[in-house]
Amino acid sequence: MSTAFLTSILASALFGGVSVYGKPMPEGEPVSIARALAEPGAHAMPAKFEGRIAKVCQSKGCWLILEEDGRWARVMTKHQFFVPKEASGRAVVYGALSEVEVDDKQARHLAEEDGGGEPILREFRIVAESIEIRD
Repeated sequence: MSTAFLTSILASALFGGVSVYGKPMPEGEPVSIARALAEPGAHAMPAKFEGRIAKVCQSKGCWLILEEDGRWARVMTKHQFFVPKEASGRAVVYGALSEVEVDDKQARHLAEEDGGGEPILREFRIVAESIEIRD
């Protein structure tokens, strides 16, 4: 069994309705993703962000969209761990937030994993070290 899977099981058992993927979630209060995106550049260092899970990669669970008040960021796991494809509800993410340009090939790939739609060539992104899903 993977460490991320065992961490998820342990978190659910101890905290009821909370699953953690990746590294253990650091202490501290998260900031709303909408508030963080209203302050561009203020969150380049790893921090905790919270919001609603709007979408999840339907191929492997290697990314999710964290959304709040119409503002969103794609949360990438860099294939270090995965979240369930059916994940929903609220999430807290620990990682660095930045605005990135997406090349055409990756944009098309992400659009396919998202179920179609127009490729997005510029987006806010969090490279996650830890994701906590609150059921």
